[in-house]
Amino acid sequence: MGEHERSPTQLPPAKRPKKSSTTTIHSLTDDLLLQIFLRLPSLATLVRAAIACRPWRRAVASSPAFRRRFRELHPAPLLGFFFEPPSTYQHPALPALPAFPSFVPTRRRDRDLAAAVRGSDFFLTSIQEHPDKPHTWEIHDCRGGYVLLRNGDQFCDQAMAVVNPMAPQIQPFIDDGHADIFEGSRGTPVEFNACLLCSEEDPTSFRVVLLAHDESRVRATVFSSDTREWKIHPWVDVPGRPRRSKFWLLNSNMQSNGFVYWVYKNNKYMVTLNTATMEFSAEELPQFLRNRRCSFSVGETNSGMRCIVYAIDFTVGVMLRRTDGDGVEKWVLNRATPLDGQLDGILGKLKSNYDELLIVEVRDGFAYLATSKKFPDSLNPSWFMSLCLETMKLENLFQRTIDSGAHPYIMAWPPSLVGNYKFPLQDDNTKCIKCHPSC
Repeated sequence: MGEHERSPTQLPPAKRPKKSSTTTIHSLTDDLLLQIFLRLPSLATLVRAAIACRPWRRAVASSPAFRRRFRELHPAPLLGFFFEPPSTYQHPALPALPAFPSFVPTRRRDRDLAAAVRGSDFFLTSIQEHPDKPHTWEIHDCRGGYVLLRNGDQFCDQAMAVVNPMAPQIQPFIDDGHADIFEGSRGTPVEFNACLLCSEEDPTSFRVVLLAHDESRVRATVFSSDTREWKIHPWVDVPGRPRRSKFWLLNSNMQSNGFVYWVYKNNKYMVTLNTATMEFSAEELPQFLRNRRCSFSVGETNSGMRCIVYAIDFTVGVMLRRTDGDGVEKWVLNRATPLDGQLDGILGKLKSNYDELLIVEVRDGFAYLATSKKFPDSLNPSWFMSLCLETMKLENLFQRTIDSGAHPYIMAWPPSLVGNYKFPLQDDNTKCIKCHPSC
């Protein structure tokens, strides 16, 4: 049979398929890759994806616009709360007992968030004992993924430490130069707790602010992680402080969009520090916020606007900063929402054990609340909840006795996913440095 002859039952030879260019995920441009990443459910999932290989990490880290857009679509997740060690009396002749803040995680179904918590150092084991101080630590602030802790007696030399539980490293201690902040004070000077100032665009950098006051003035002292030096700012007169009290500022601080707030002890005035200019100002609080039964905190809405969130009984209200016809900025009521119905649905019959809500803190469009009785009952633990300020919907988190201050810990954008991160990747073309618990 000739070459071109074939049996009628013989099949013709199969045609070779034409060669076509195949597209793999590594062929995607950075723009397409980032569009895919925008559809990931949470920051923890993004971190796991970005650290899978060096090109993906570089695509995420080199795009500030992507970071901003991802934050808009996916609010930074709450991982849990740090609680300060309970205050207990101890005889001064006895050696100080170890005391650490405790951490309570939220119960999330997101496996990536759960993995991030499991792989982190929320027991704060990275803190080493200070050579000259008792091993007792109080928590003062949680911000930008960092935890600010303080060691030592309030009226003696103290040391501070700033740690990131999700990227634990041995941190050098910060000696706070306690005596210098009171130089030039009038009467009995008092120092209040410290707060953290962090930058989203440079997560490796932070500042620590200490506030002091005397009879009628306030002063800020600022530590910079970049220079590791303190800068003492001048004393500033403020109006309206209570005349009968030397301790006329509350031992607390609140933050919102570059401003730090402290409230007078009589709840009449609020002192504001502009952290960009380091200038102080003071203004009277709205009349109904002066109610001792009113719990409130300053924070920001989901769109980034400064706001005050308050609670009276089971009603939560939101106030925004507005400019009136005379060009004067004031706090104006935006809305007030009764939450009785939602609490009935969440707590059922247990709701009768409580008669009010407390505002723990306000962050990034969420208010963190705790149920309470007007007369504290140690046998009746509080329920901690989050309230979305956009929808005014409650989410139950966990139950715990309130015996000390509470600080929400919110997952921050990892330093390794920012272009100006100070430590480069390894030369390996496929794997990233192990910079995150999900790695």
